[in-house]
Amino acid sequence: MTKRTRLTAKDRKALILANARAIFAQNGYEAARTQDIARRSGVSEALMYQHFPSKEALYRAVLREVIREQDESYAALVTRELDGRAVVRNVRAYFQIVVGQTEPRFKDGFRLLLASLLVDTNFATLVYRRAQRLMNRRIARALENARETGDIVGRKISVANTSLFTEHIGTVLNVLATNIERSPYEGNAEDLIRDAVWFCCRAV
Repeated sequence: MTKRTRLTAKDRKALILANARAIFAQNGYEAARTQDIARRSGVSEALMYQHFPSKEALYRAVLREVIREQDESYAALVTRELDGRAVVRNVRAYFQIVVGQTEPRFKDGFRLLLASLLVDTNFATLVYRRAQRLMNRRIARALENARETGDIVGRKISVANTSLFTEHIGTVLNVLATNIERSPYEGNAEDLIRDAVWFCCRAV
């Protein structure tokens, strides 16, 4: 008989949080059941509530984790250059996260965002506003520089709408392209990344 390794309180809390994240992403806040989160984590509900006093507290902990990851993602996307090429590179890097073989927790983050859009929009609104605060000033400068050099011509789209439209495409693409073979899109992951970048950048 294999002896089970006893988890530390910190590791158990992290396990509960990871399983809660997966279940919230799959079912949304309302439909997610704390019994299922506890069962998947191999603990009783009573023990789970010692770490997180309520379902709402658990959900908020998941959202805080997603927001921390958002900061990390944007830090990785920041470049020194603020021009048309930088815009294209950043859009491509974003869609590589969306479609590529990224960690499951990033996929769950996109699904949590979509679940929020379908229910109360509170979390999605928070994420979008933070994204605009963190990135839109640099995006605006890059787009303006690209216009000055002739890389971008034609009617302007507001920076807020430019970033949000791209984000919305990425959120839905992430869900539909989870299984490339069964998705309604044509082509492999690299084809989807290329086409998504082309679609968004042509619009800009």
